[in-house]
Amino acid sequence: MVTRPLVVVLAAALLAACTVGPDYRAVPPEQVRLQGAQEAVFTTQTPEAAWWRQFEDPVLDRLVADALLASPDVRIAMARVQAARAVFVERRLDPWPHAGAAGTLERERRPDAAGGGIDETWSLGFDAAWELDLFGRLRRGAEAARADLEAEEAGLEDMQVSIAAEVARQYFLLRGAQKRIEVAERTLENLAQTQRLTETRFALGAGSELDVQSSRARLKAIEAGIPLLRTVEAQARHRLAVLLGLNPGALDAQLAPRPTPAYTRALPLGDTRELLRRRPDVRAAERRLHAATARIGVATADLFPRISIRGFAGFVSGQAGSLVAGRNEAWALAPSISWAAFDLGSVRARLRATEAAADEVAVQYERAVLAALEDAENTLNAYARQQERLRIVAEQAEAARRAEELARIAYREGAVDFLTLLDAQRTLLAADDALAEAEAAVNVAAVAVYKALGGAAPARGPALAALPRQP
Repeated sequence: MVTRPLVVVLAAALLAACTVGPDYRAVPPEQVRLQGAQEAVFTTQTPEAAWWRQFEDPVLDRLVADALLASPDVRIAMARVQAARAVFVERRLDPWPHAGAAGTLERERRPDAAGGGIDETWSLGFDAAWELDLFGRLRRGAEAARADLEAEEAGLEDMQVSIAAEVARQYFLLRGAQKRIEVAERTLENLAQTQRLTETRFALGAGSELDVQSSRARLKAIEAGIPLLRTVEAQARHRLAVLLGLNPGALDAQLAPRPTPAYTRALPLGDTRELLRRRPDVRAAERRLHAATARIGVATADLFPRISIRGFAGFVSGQAGSLVAGRNEAWALAPSISWAAFDLGSVRARLRATEAAADEVAVQYERAVLAALEDAENTLNAYARQQERLRIVAEQAEAARRAEELARIAYREGAVDFLTLLDAQRTLLAADDALAEAEAAVNVAAVAVYKALGGAAPARGPALAALPRQP
């Protein structure tokens, strides 16, 4: 009696090799040639995996390391990976039988029952259920769940790249603001000396009140710009703290002003032909395409019948005291089949919707590739131009500094009027401020390059490595 159902089950299992729906075949990303990488400011030398260490700034190193583990955005991405991993484990077990312990008590009032018309049925044993995956619906679901997991893992890596880049960007913006504040305060000291000189000359009758008021107006103009720079500095400090999962202001002691020169060496890029492999956002988009393709198979399988088997093995008795006696052993086996034979129009509509969703994801993948290429070319070009600008601004600042020295000497000797000196000082301030801004801009542009290239990070970042590996 038992062998016949087992034969049916084994025969059905042999048919389970059929998997409907398209098989996804990943196309390796093609190698690219970035025109911007040919600039002289770049080198093909492989950068450090932790690219921010190339700036040789221990404060920056510590900030990035802390942010990669403590940032709220990274922790959110880690939670998404864990959730996707749990879903994958569940989907991977779907094709296998599921069993559980069960115990029930049924009380039923019947006119013909003994004991006052109350009939009791006790049962204790194991229930089992198994859907025979004849057409691969469950296997396609597991395939989609695995691709979703891999997409979330790539998303976590992308978040780590973004967080490291944002911390470095905010850090260099902070240092740039601090340097500009230093330039403004140094200029204030020089203008204060000039103010005293003009007042002395006016008192002696050698100068005019116009010189005094012009000097004072210039002094106040510089002084008025400092609060705005301090606002930029405070915003960068607060942003850095939040990126590390801290309250604004928690890093103030660590972020005291310190020299941060511009990166002037050739920037190592590594093999830029592998850009599309290095970009985690592109990998995530490709994995989402795989998942969407697998879901077409899930929807296609709904066109075919589903066969399930439910079973029970245990004890059934009318009395609890004798429930586990040998004479009360019981088992049951109940195959079933279900098929949306009269609702195939709805099934086909869902299939068309799934195929359209996969087409959308495919276009999103193409867009991610194009955006990656655009981002890389733009950032490479921007870095090269910022280096060019830095060289020019440095020459301008040197010339302005020499011109201010000459104007100051000539004014003291009475060879030039005060407006000439004032103009030279105004030019020097603008040049020094532009130099401080250009130095920070070069570093920010270098950060953007590494972000556009995928961060040059290892395949498993610190947060991803901290997660348990998938079973």
